[in-house]
Amino acid sequence: MKSVRSIVGRHPDQDTASPHWIAPRDPYAGDEALIWPGDYADYLRHSERTGFASPMAEAEYAALDLAFERTYREILDGDAPYSAIDELLEPLLIAGPLKHDGRPPGVATMVIGDRQLADIAENQLPQVGLVGPDRILGPWADESLPRWQRVQVGAVMAFVPEVDPGVPPWARAIKRKPRPDSDVRQSLRVMARTPPMLWSVSGDTLSPMLPSAPQFMASGPVHGVPDVPAVIGRVVNHADGPYLSASMPLLRRPPADVILRRVLLEWRRLRRRERRLSLEDTLRERSEVLYRSAFEWLYMTQVDG
Repeated sequence: MKSVRSIVGRHPDQDTASPHWIAPRDPYAGDEALIWPGDYADYLRHSERTGFASPMAEAEYAALDLAFERTYREILDGDAPYSAIDELLEPLLIAGPLKHDGRPPGVATMVIGDRQLADIAENQLPQVGLVGPDRILGPWADESLPRWQRVQVGAVMAFVPEVDPGVPPWARAIKRKPRPDSDVRQSLRVMARTPPMLWSVSGDTLSPMLPSAPQFMASGPVHGVPDVPAVIGRVVNHADGPYLSASMPLLRRPPADVILRRVLLEWRRLRRRERRLSLEDTLRERSEVLYRSAFEWLYMTQVDG
């Protein structure tokens, strides 16, 4: 049976994001707050694929890779601009144009609601009620949350690779006996292949606010769109029309460039393990970064809003 372990699964010797690893500017971060080394073997493979004739020695690569991690941390701490990372991209072979996923997500045979997703997350990740709000809502996790929002957090967390050793709850659920019906398994796989997106809302239609491959863009009316300016969620294809899943409504529309620069920073970071990684892969693997970035912006700008 094919493994669904995430590329961002934690190292065994880094069991948890302990407080001393977490930067003051992002105290709600999860395992992305840990030192996360790149893969020298992937660097060499990419050198061969691209015809790069003079790859670095492993020791030189490790020093540059660590410099990337430290600069990444300084950016999130607010101690360095986003451009501080630019000089490290070419040497690490993670520069270049934005890469998109060309694979179709498929069509789900059934609609799996957010309450069902939240149940899956809770069954496979009992601590989701503790870690989920921090990971998804950022500073809003310290506020009093209505029950519906906690359900939505659980639905989002169903796709976050938080179950040891780096497996999302949905994937653990379909592999453990008694296994769900085949329609449930197929639909969950389609949902997992559909990356979340920051959407601008106009009635029951959605427009992506971040770059996206065309097969992931919503066309026509979408079921389940809330009456808000913007929303984050997965638009899942279904025979009766696309529907919004694992969604979080936003009462104000964040600036696309602010959210995109954070997502691109994470994309470049993940490419140090797999340089063929697409933006859509990053949104699947680190979906919580997208949600939390939007909610952090809402929180930090609420006085002006």
